[in-house]
Amino acid sequence: MIYSQMKTIKLNLKGILGQPTLCMASLLVGVACADEPIKTPYANSLHHVQFDGEWTYGSEWKPTSFDKFSYDKVDAIVLRTGHQDKFFYVFIDYLTDFTNDHIADRAIVCFDGHDTSSAADESDWCYAVSRGSSNGHTLQGGSPIYQTSHFNLVKNHPDFVAHGGTSGENDRYVATPHAAYEFRIPIEQIGFQDEYGFFIQVYDGNDVKTYPKEFSKYSNEPIS
Repeated sequence: MIYSQMKTIKLNLKGILGQPTLCMASLLVGVACADEPIKTPYANSLHHVQFDGEWTYGSEWKPTSFDKFSYDKVDAIVLRTGHQDKFFYVFIDYLTDFTNDHIADRAIVCFDGHDTSSAADESDWCYAVSRGSSNGHTLQGGSPIYQTSHFNLVKNHPDFVAHGGTSGENDRYVATPHAAYEFRIPIEQIGFQDEYGFFIQVYDGNDVKTYPKEFSKYSNEPIS
């Protein structure tokens, strides 16, 4: 199940003037930090992000954290995260997705806002968007239906923004046009917590990659 694949992240939203950390740990095995906590800064320039599905200008996502994930020894995904003014910002740069598979290319970001349970409950939230689209979707846990990983499609928060697109010319990592996804997620919806379960899933046609990447073997069990 997707829910059991989340990891806990520590986000100290009170650290407005400092640099809070995201600390990865197995969600169902307690809170033990990974080797290198992910530093997720508060940035006062994230309201300038242009949600167009690409790295639009040189400094756009520069104030955010940087994490790179490799699969089969190839750098495939760069994750940039930050927060400002009650919003959590996420940029997924899919460096190796050079083909545009209509509708099939998409990304999902999930958060668990409260205590863990054996199945996704109302405190679990996922946000999805397809490449070439600015129409994101919100899913909330609590459904009794196993086939949907216990998530329901719900109405978007009015301040939620997501856009899937193609990054390239101004991208900091790969100039060849490739898939990229941007999210602005209202923290009030997932709840203000020090720790969150966290999971991402990206699709390149029929190829699926996840983070935590050790759960890629579950890639045939999508949320939606």
